Amino acid sequence: MKKLLPAIKKHFAACLIMAACLVNGFFVFGDFGIAWDEPNQHDIGQKTYDYVRGWDKGLNDFKNRDYGVAVEMPLILLEKSFGLKDSRSIYRMRHLVIHLFFLFSALFFYILIWKLHKNRMVAVAGLIMLLLSPRIFAQSFYNSKDIPFMCMFILCFLLFAVSFRDRKFRHFVLFGIVTGLLINIRIMGVIVPGIVTALVALDLIKGHGRKEILLNYGIYLLMAVAVLYVSWPWLWEDPAGRFRIAFANMSKFRWNNNVLFNGEFVSASDVGWTYIPRWFGLTTPVAYLLLGFTGFFVLAVRFFRRPGSFLDNNPERNHLVHLACFAGPVFAVIVLHSVLYDGWRQMYFIYPAFLLMAVYGFSSLLKSRIFSSLWLKIMLASLLILSFAGTAFTMITSHPFEDVYFNILLSKDDQYLRKTYELDYWGTSYKQALEYIAANDTSSVLNIRVANLPGEFNAMILRPEVRKRIHYVETDEQAGYFITNYRWHPQNYPYPENKKIFNIKVRNSDICSAWKLK
Repeated sequence: MKKLLPAIKKHFAACLIMAACLVNGFFVFGDFGIAWDEPNQHDIGQKTYDYVRGWDKGLNDFKNRDYGVAVEMPLILLEKSFGLKDSRSIYRMRHLVIHLFFLFSALFFYILIWKLHKNRMVAVAGLIMLLLSPRIFAQSFYNSKDIPFMCMFILCFLLFAVSFRDRKFRHFVLFGIVTGLLINIRIMGVIVPGIVTALVALDLIKGHGRKEILLNYGIYLLMAVAVLYVSWPWLWEDPAGRFRIAFANMSKFRWNNNVLFNGEFVSASDVGWTYIPRWFGLTTPVAYLLLGFTGFFVLAVRFFRRPGSFLDNNPERNHLVHLACFAGPVFAVIVLHSVLYDGWRQMYFIYPAFLLMAVYGFSSLLKSRIFSSLWLKIMLASLLILSFAGTAFTMITSHPFEDVYFNILLSKDDQYLRKTYELDYWGTSYKQALEYIAANDTSSVLNIRVANLPGEFNAMILRPEVRKRIHYVETDEQAGYFITNYRWHPQNYPYPENKKIFNIKVRNSDICSAWKLK
């Protein structure tokens, strides 16, 4: 406590922001619906839980058995520990816990920036950038794959910086544990031990204390492999063989549907090299983009002037690692023609690295001769604050559909976004449509047809008395209502406009609509 109070006083702004976000999370976590993948993710955890308990060996025949369970197993254990039986309670708990983990990682993101830059204003700016990232914020409640994976990358960046700086045994032990969990969540996490291996080799060539370096590296790898094995029950029967299967499956992901991109439907396996850059550029606040590319430019110039200073074991090398963790995966998915869909969510793990580049750019500008005047520094900070205010306003006015955020580079023309890009591809907006129908129709049975699966999934998060009134049907002849989130159907529907009873619009584009058919 004696050390904690001075730290809180020293970093009061960050503590205040985190406290506000924590309170906000408890207020809004119930606003979000069930996303398309959530029932499948829950099933993965449940199947693994039953397998571990010896109740069911069906895990080996389960379609998604090769998914890691570093997130899903703890969620299942919490569900069992609290005795949660009703689906509404289960999914609300999941949403809250996933968001709390995101906030936990945001705190460590601040600590990382502070350790690298020793500037509270720069660290607070980086923290706010992460928290005011609309798509990341919304999905931090219901995306139990991509968001936790991104969060674990933040922890890896922090432990990388601390471990290589101090070279303490316990830090490498912890770093190995986190790395094992990272790879469990998504196989792509292997890039972290790859980078660690390369830098250890460099330190062995250039530095002293080779015995210490090898010992730390050895314990790091041992802990990563041990934790990966222990935390992933599917690997227990054949660790090496099944890991190879999981790696091969994820490198050639099994999804062959079409995605709406630039106004056309294209195969997810053939989206072209512009897919990730365009999605990233259009869904990241413009100020972050400008600072990020400033950071890239400054880092490149400094590296080519003094490459040796970035390869030695010093704080500067962290920035090179961040650049590699952003640019490397983007380059890889472009070259390998990887299957990509639902925007760039499979690439969210590169986002902390990009923000660290933005922070690097912001810090470099504050130190540059161009902004040597105090007034110019104030002007730069003011512009960034205005950007934060604009992004916050957009998030508040579009809540809880921050996931449909696009920046100012795209047109706001009526229905432009709906006909050009995927919008509510998760289908969470069905929750609000179902609640509206149930609140305005007192019938004991509500016959509803929905355009796709999330329309049915979202009944599970409604109150039990509402849920039991809903009956899903297959045809318009049977249905009293039809609801759509426009996925794979950006065109207008043939129902009369005067029959539309519910509509959610973001940036002048419909993301969810409901019609009363009878």
